[in-house]
Amino acid sequence: MVAIKLSDAIKRKREPQDAESDIDISSTDSENESQVDDEQEVINIDFDFFNANKNVDFHALKNLLRQLLGPQESSKIQLSALADLILDSPTTTIKTDGQESDPYCFLSFIDYRSNRTSDYAKYLSKVDSRLAEFLKSMDNSDKKCALVLSERLINMPPEVIAPIYNITLEDASNSLGDGKHYDYYVIVSRKFEVNVEVDDEETGARKRVKTSEIDYFHEEDRFLERNAYVHFDSESRKGLISSYVVIDHDSLIKSIKDVEAEIKNW
Repeated sequence: MVAIKLSDAIKRKREPQDAESDIDISSTDSENESQVDDEQEVINIDFDFFNANKNVDFHALKNLLRQLLGPQESSKIQLSALADLILDSPTTTIKTDGQESDPYCFLSFIDYRSNRTSDYAKYLSKVDSRLAEFLKSMDNSDKKCALVLSERLINMPPEVIAPIYNITLEDASNSLGDGKHYDYYVIVSRKFEVNVEVDDEETGARKRVKTSEIDYFHEEDRFLERNAYVHFDSESRKGLISSYVVIDHDSLIKSIKDVEAEIKNW
């Protein structure tokens, strides 16, 4: 068990009915609304980092995998077998109510060479020719490769990104022994298309239109893509896009440091 805690103050806007004011709202509605928006309630939450718990985490991992992969791709994979792979690999979870509670987040490094005949490895080899070629090159190489899976509840603060990567990288190094690390990482993630409301030029009515703008569920993906050895996305399926990144070790370390520095400036 990793006994590290990350205390984070999560701010949320107070509801108008919760805000107290002596100002006459009948004459200063706009001013009062501005003041309410500026008032924030602070909630302190302790995030505990644990190794995967085989006795507890199986079903929660399956649910998080289903969320990560989306309804279409997750139907192509044996999620139970994949959850078992995760539980047998260097995996870090984040919980708020002790080791026996369900994880809100996980990050796992699955050794490709040891599991290249697994259902998940076979699935990856069929996703795209670029990924298939890379995995084939790993079959004929002495380079070490990890299949990386990571997902979290959507309201998890991005401050957890660097610690969970650093902890899991250390666990992976301990698993490999002699201070070794993986040479490459194959990371599967997801993005989404953004819908916006615009004014119709002819009628002036508001309408929803789909734009070409893409946003990220995982903030670190922006940095991983910039430093990737291979990167490509799937076509949009009902607004969801699967993203695939192959990245070398030094570039992964750089990406995590960059995202950590970026978050500190927010």
